[in-house]
Amino acid sequence: MMSTINSPTTALNPSPTFPPQGRGAFAAFRLALILFTIFAGSLPHPVVAQQPADVEILCLNLGFNGVYKLGCWTQAAVTLKGGADAFTGAIEITARDPEGVPTVVLSPPDRAVAVVPGQTTIGRLFVRPGQDGAAIQVRVLDDRGRERAKRSFYSGPEPGGEIIDGGLPATNRIVASFGSTRGMGDLLRGESNDNEQLATRTVKIENAADLPLEWFGYESIDALVLTTTKPELYRPLAASTQRIHALVRWVELGGRVVVFCGVDAPELMGPGGLLVALVPGKFDKLTLLRESQPIEAYVNSETALTSGRQFLIEVPRLTDVRGRILAFAGQNGADLPLVIRARQGLGEVTFVALDPDAPPLAEWPGRVNLLRQALQWPAAPASDVAGQGGVTRQGEDLIDRLRRALDGSFEGVKTAPFALVAFLVIIYILLIGPGDYFFVKRVLKRMELTWLTFPLIVLAVATAAYWAARTMKGDQLRVNQVEIVDVDMSTGKARGTVWTHFFSPRVARYNLTLNPYFGDEPLSEPSEPGRPRPRPSRASAPQSLVAWLGSTGFGLDGMQGRRGQTGLFERGYAFSPPLDALLELPAQEWSTKTLVGRWSAELTEPIDANLKALDDDQLAGQLTNRTGVELQECFLMHGDLAYRLPNLADGAVATVDESLQPSSVKTALTHGDAGYELGGSAADVSANRLDADSTDVNRLAIAMMFYEAVGGGAYAQSPNRYQAFVDLSRLLKGDQAVLLARAAGAGSEWIDGETALASKRDRRWVYYRFVIPLVESGQGAGGRGESDGLATKLSRTRNSV
Repeated sequence: MMSTINSPTTALNPSPTFPPQGRGAFAAFRLALILFTIFAGSLPHPVVAQQPADVEILCLNLGFNGVYKLGCWTQAAVTLKGGADAFTGAIEITARDPEGVPTVVLSPPDRAVAVVPGQTTIGRLFVRPGQDGAAIQVRVLDDRGRERAKRSFYSGPEPGGEIIDGGLPATNRIVASFGSTRGMGDLLRGESNDNEQLATRTVKIENAADLPLEWFGYESIDALVLTTTKPELYRPLAASTQRIHALVRWVELGGRVVVFCGVDAPELMGPGGLLVALVPGKFDKLTLLRESQPIEAYVNSETALTSGRQFLIEVPRLTDVRGRILAFAGQNGADLPLVIRARQGLGEVTFVALDPDAPPLAEWPGRVNLLRQALQWPAAPASDVAGQGGVTRQGEDLIDRLRRALDGSFEGVKTAPFALVAFLVIIYILLIGPGDYFFVKRVLKRMELTWLTFPLIVLAVATAAYWAARTMKGDQLRVNQVEIVDVDMSTGKARGTVWTHFFSPRVARYNLTLNPYFGDEPLSEPSEPGRPRPRPSRASAPQSLVAWLGSTGFGLDGMQGRRGQTGLFERGYAFSPPLDALLELPAQEWSTKTLVGRWSAELTEPIDANLKALDDDQLAGQLTNRTGVELQECFLMHGDLAYRLPNLADGAVATVDESLQPSSVKTALTHGDAGYELGGSAADVSANRLDADSTDVNRLAIAMMFYEAVGGGAYAQSPNRYQAFVDLSRLLKGDQAVLLARAAGAGSEWIDGETALASKRDRRWVYYRFVIPLVESGQGAGGRGESDGLATKLSRTRNSV
């Protein structure tokens, strides 16, 4: 027997076998292919355009020298180095929101970045980081939308290269200073920073270019200190006043600024000076201050400023002063006001006619108390959550509790209790385990039928679960919303703050813009198909700012709790370049989203008021409602007193006279028997504190709106740091009154494309606060007598100090 042995090569790679008639054709084809390859290689190749050297992203700087808060708009400065060619492009930044979903912000067209070969340039835009530890991606796009550079940055302990500073908790307090303010560190040494969530931080702004270009770039800042020791730091602002305008607008919308100004006042506060808009008066001249006692008395210092030497320094003198004079030299405040605290819009400016960095104040031990008094910090720091024996929620801000209250207030949407879910899971395990086993063994007596019974049980349970969830949660959109509208009656400027918590019954993507309302009329000019709605003639076109609202702390949905975890939606959503719209916002089925919108506009005469200030914070006069809607649950407040007014229909007049008996502001706003129909049960509130577990939306909103006036953390049992700008407690003091009321309208609305984000079972809470200027007793509405008005003002100042 013969055997044939094939070699490995032959076995693995058998040669193709062709019939004799096909071998010639194959050889001809192979020869033609070789000749074509040689011919194609000999042809001249087209020149492929070489991509120019890419621009280089050198660094990313967020906030003020790397100091910023999570959940707040902050300025991002991207430093670029040009490549081989010049172009004008845009910067795109991607950051993650609290749920880990990417959010994209693109620099607006009016801030295009000009990239020059070999040179460095800085592009600035605004970003809203929402997750501690999440990467931030920066892309550079040319004018054709092509990507020219990309780089990711990560937070770490030692910034440099791709490592940047991480965001601070949203409940931190940040005080920024521009100028050469020494002593801020000494001031913080007296602060208790044991609780990382409630710590106080300071940051020094080195260059004028680091000041934000838009007012919301200060959203992380609680107070800004301006000093004039180095006036050259301010001079670059003269070339572009947009930064000064942004600062002034931030103050008018609720910001706080402390201005220390000494011998350089003529340059910065004189005609055309850069700080004129922040000075509560008119600069007259520099004059000599020959006595130190007014300063020592203001700061309650036991150490003399002069230490036996003659005291003589130059200070600026202001005339036409507005606001409260807290310290002055001479016989009356008109001689030489030294410290002035004035309302500017809905914000506050404190002017100090001294330079704490110049001698003799620079080495004075009392200069720390001077900073403390100007910033209105208590001498002994009080905890934001000190609760007089009550339960405290240090990990929860008031806005977190308000979100929780809104989440539990949806009509027609129920959440299954955890105990019920756990019980049903146990039943399910019993069904697919021993239940199925005994059924097929004892009843059917055929074990192989488990291949049929097991999937049927799973399918039945899944169907029942889906039916139960659909029955409890429904298939309709729901919106719960709280809106606070504040109007400065002296200028007509208004701001609105809208917190919206909505329930999505399906997986969807939303394109949302905010349509602000005042009364029952829209302030913007959207038009429904075939139904144009003109803007009211009494209002200017509003400007809107929209964003997501995060939860503070380390909870499951907290901005510090996920540490860079990604969300279910890898394809994120974008902010429009003006930051007034959310594009392709994703929502899961039966999930909720929380949004915040802020708008501003100018109104004409929503309230016609003529109120006079009497002794001991009492008021007299009249006010007329011209808002177009009924104002309900009205309180007129000034100082420590509050007057309960009847409901005011549109056009109704309320008279404040001896027949109205005022109560204290805290009593009016917190006690269940004070007549303010806030809702909820008596157990939610007591004479000392708000129940830490209260989910009453009204009471939580009132606590946020007048946090300091109702007792701060001792009453609210939570800090009020994240959205602290809504607290107008400080405006109760001074030459104005505040009218608080609930409005009967539905408030502002969100528009998804051309459809309102709304349903018939929504719940909305709309509050109005009107800041009404007062005239002194004995003066007409047209002005204030200098003698009587000043005497009354100084009397109140001495009492308050």
